[in-house]
Amino acid sequence: MVDVIGVIDDIKSYYHRDWEKQKLAFAHEFLSRTWAGIPLPVLSVCGRGTQEIRYSTYLAYFIDGTKKHGLGTRYLDGILARLQADGVDTFDSVVETEKWLGLALDCDECADCRCDIVVSCRQSGHVVFIEQKINSGESPSSKMNLSQLQRYDLAIKGNSDFPDASHQVRVFLTPDGKKSPKSPLWHPLSYHDLVDVGMDVLHTGGISTTARENLRRFLIDLSLGPLGKAESELDELVEFAVRATTGKSFMDRLRFDQAHTRNRVLVELLMEG
Repeated sequence: MVDVIGVIDDIKSYYHRDWEKQKLAFAHEFLSRTWAGIPLPVLSVCGRGTQEIRYSTYLAYFIDGTKKHGLGTRYLDGILARLQADGVDTFDSVVETEKWLGLALDCDECADCRCDIVVSCRQSGHVVFIEQKINSGESPSSKMNLSQLQRYDLAIKGNSDFPDASHQVRVFLTPDGKKSPKSPLWHPLSYHDLVDVGMDVLHTGGISTTARENLRRFLIDLSLGPLGKAESELDELVEFAVRATTGKSFMDRLRFDQAHTRNRVLVELLMEG
């Protein structure tokens, strides 16, 4: 007859040996970083983590190469590379928020259209449109039986200030990167994608200490805000790390591992400091 309790004890013993070999030092290092404080996620601290207009302004700041964040156009270039948008020269680009696209005209009815972020790349003649949704879907129209992005498509097509479609990049930004069911011209992009792009910029190097810290704060805000993370999860992770390193409880160490897995990117950002 199999000694079930003995097998379980053997598994736990192996887990503890492996954990102390592979993860104990990491848990101590994680605690040393968090005990000194964390980069403040500005919008999340202010309770604005799910308000789209504030994140539009925030994102627009980091993709604008003329701003003082120190990144130049690296972050914008990373986003375009993720979208596989070739031939877009972002040098001397102009970033605008709440940009008026024009009027969507359909069957003698019209709707006023504004896009969250529009990037005009004057060197290559491209225009990048970014529309984001955090907690809501595409806004309906009281006048037209068209989705929000369909109305934008009509407005863009009817606006002679914009180049032809071959020089346009349309981006639909949502928490999970879902596609628009009615507007195939809009490339889906998720907040996870934005964080991954930022991590690539951090890992690539070649930016100043100030630029790294600015970008890290922004990415932490993305992790705690639109991605639906709460700062309490970070507090819980720290608590589990304390228990896992000061005792030898199987469950405490397992909880730390599980919390680390759930918050892998956030932990990596904190360890970047």
